[in-house]
Amino acid sequence: MSIMSPSEAGAVRHRLTALAIAFTLLAAACSGSDSTSEGDSSSAAADDSSTDDGSTDDSAAASTDDSSADSTDDSASDSAESDDSAESDEPLTASARGVTETEIHIGVSMLDFDLLKEFGLVQEGWGDQIAVYDALIDEINARGGIHGRMIVPHYEHYSPLGTTEAEAVCTALTKDLETFAVLGGFQGPAETANTCIVDINATTLIGGVQTAERLAVAQAPWVVIGAKAGRVLQSMMSVLDQDGRVAGRQVAIVGAVDREEVFDSAADILGEFGLSPVIEVFNDAPAGDVPATDARWEVIAENIRASGADTVLLIGSTQGGLRGIKAAGLDVEVWAADSTGLENLGRETTAEDADGALTVVALTDNQQWNHETMAPCRDIVTAAVPELPSKDPNDHVDGEERWYKGVHSYCRLVGAMEALLIGAGRNPTQDSMYAAIDNYGQGSLPGMPYVSLGPGKSDLNDTFQLAQYDANEGEAGGLVSISDPVDVTP
Repeated sequence: MSIMSPSEAGAVRHRLTALAIAFTLLAAACSGSDSTSEGDSSSAAADDSSTDDGSTDDSAAASTDDSSADSTDDSASDSAESDDSAESDEPLTASARGVTETEIHIGVSMLDFDLLKEFGLVQEGWGDQIAVYDALIDEINARGGIHGRMIVPHYEHYSPLGTTEAEAVCTALTKDLETFAVLGGFQGPAETANTCIVDINATTLIGGVQTAERLAVAQAPWVVIGAKAGRVLQSMMSVLDQDGRVAGRQVAIVGAVDREEVFDSAADILGEFGLSPVIEVFNDAPAGDVPATDARWEVIAENIRASGADTVLLIGSTQGGLRGIKAAGLDVEVWAADSTGLENLGRETTAEDADGALTVVALTDNQQWNHETMAPCRDIVTAAVPELPSKDPNDHVDGEERWYKGVHSYCRLVGAMEALLIGAGRNPTQDSMYAAIDNYGQGSLPGMPYVSLGPGKSDLNDTFQLAQYDANEGEAGGLVSISDPVDVTP
């Protein structure tokens, strides 16, 4: 049984709207996930209008003061500076597509918030996105650029409502404009178009949404700012363990189709923390199909009850799990591996359904805005963009542009780009960008105190804190941080 309306036209409209809202919520929640995920980390999957964490997703970073090493990644930048000194006599050449003796051409993909507003899917955008990017890139160029080359940005907006426009933007940035790398990538229903950048056009991508399948076909370096879904679960277990909440738990694992890959590895991850699940159940109801999900949970709940579990780990379809647990009256603690499902409850899921659920999140918008790692980058944008509001995100008024979202995201994207280009040497190539990723090490980005890259690790964020859903938070309930941020660097 489907949640779509009876008429075919109505069904198309409903599906389009659900996907758009799913993406919009992911973008709005990105702080990463992205998000946690800003992310940032992860794909957008419609589950009663919920999306993946992502941590979203999350996207982005920027170097911020006269010594770029301090504002991005200390170890990576120190190494890059010594390499630059050793190669100072090496002449600058046109070493790759998009790289000339004097310039590095970078593509930038951005959400078309005007389109989303036109469709009535959002009321607010992220302010003047290009002005924020220009401020950050102009500051790098004013310091002499990257190894003496100026960064030349090329901007394109895309619609997240499907892949057609995203694929056209990919072609424009990579093939027509011949850029060396792309910042931002694509999210929401358009996220599959990321492979157009890294596979079809073999261009470095910083941003977008990775899965193991997409990463496997990439023909060029690909880094995401938030943590990937599987590592979010690992990070959540680490934070729970450090908070003394793991030992002795009887855990039931419930997976769903939008996170099958993570579900397959969940028992092994729990085993690293001394837990063996008492039951593992896979909910095969289609993502977003509320009646099918609820019907399946009637059976799942009874299986959990019979198993003697005192804890339920939800991996995907978070809101369906919350409803099923509440409806069955299960007396269990809930661990949700997808914070975005809790941050943006759909119409069918109430705050009471989610009350008490635990998850992990990156720094909140307000924490990011005021964090010492964000301050230099925020000051750069504030000085260059007079219309940027100076107030904290917590003081945001509905209907105003959410400038802070763009500042958070683009500070991190630009910062990651700068650190990697420095690490790629005086004459960067796609191969030397791979080496820059492998040699990046540990450091920080604006609003992310702990980040790292290295062999086999292509997602940056290692900053998480424990959060619990409180039905009495604010006017409609919300997540409340209940621990300090923790470094979960592998």
